[in-house]
Amino acid sequence: MNNHTNKRSTLSVISDALPNLTGTTQKVAQFILNWPQETINLTITELSSRIGVSDASIVRFAQSLGYPGFHALRLRLAEDIVSPMSIVHEDLMLDDGPATAVQKAMVIGLRSLEDTIHILDISVLEAAIQAICNARQIVLFASGNSIPVAMDLDFRLTKIGLRSRLAIDPTMQEMQAALITPEDVAVGISYTGASKDTVHALELAKERGARTICITNHTGSPLTRHGDIRLFTASRISHFRQERLESNLAMLALTEALFVGICIARSDAMVQAVLKTDRATEHRKY
Repeated sequence: MNNHTNKRSTLSVISDALPNLTGTTQKVAQFILNWPQETINLTITELSSRIGVSDASIVRFAQSLGYPGFHALRLRLAEDIVSPMSIVHEDLMLDDGPATAVQKAMVIGLRSLEDTIHILDISVLEAAIQAICNARQIVLFASGNSIPVAMDLDFRLTKIGLRSRLAIDPTMQEMQAALITPEDVAVGISYTGASKDTVHALELAKERGARTICITNHTGSPLTRHGDIRLFTASRISHFRQERLESNLAMLALTEALFVGICIARSDAMVQAVLKTDRATEHRKY
């Protein structure tokens, strides 16, 4: 089993691979994500019959994720489901009561953060911190549900004295990317890594010679093709709704780690900038 697979929960590994799967392998992945509890109680023959694929297709799917075969995949899946952090990790249902919904939401969020910590490559995070600290300016690109994450990072970077820029409009993002220089850093933030506007803007910035950073949940997504430095979260794809709270929690936690590292790397300048920005805005608070 490869190192990356070994660090992540089985459902997280399958979710990460899903956007790049086709045909029978996609059918296998979709079934397991929708019915993980049922999957661990089925033999490979029973599973292949339920899905409508061959036994060999299931074996190939398991091996494509780094498992020796279906048996190993099923064992890891069972371990995930019975672990304390996974007891209530299922998607929220329409008939859930408030207490059940709250419990599920909290545990799902915690598991997403836990998985992200397990796969975080500190050396890559340090490279991102260094690149941002050395940049003339930082240009952020995001769309849809990732915009609040980018706005939070933009606010924090500005507060500590860095020249950060964020435009919400895709046309403005393209213009900013076209005018970027090799002295700048461009950061593309997209949970799916497949937002066309964000991918295009980061691609333009890379063509202009800027150092590029991508923050996404999917290792094989289009956004990663244009990131010199790639940071990943680890949360499951939703089958109940498209935008899950835990995806943004993991993204916010990762950008928080990035921000804290930047603050430590430029502590003296950071303190002076915070004092100035706090004084400038103190009239806005009671």
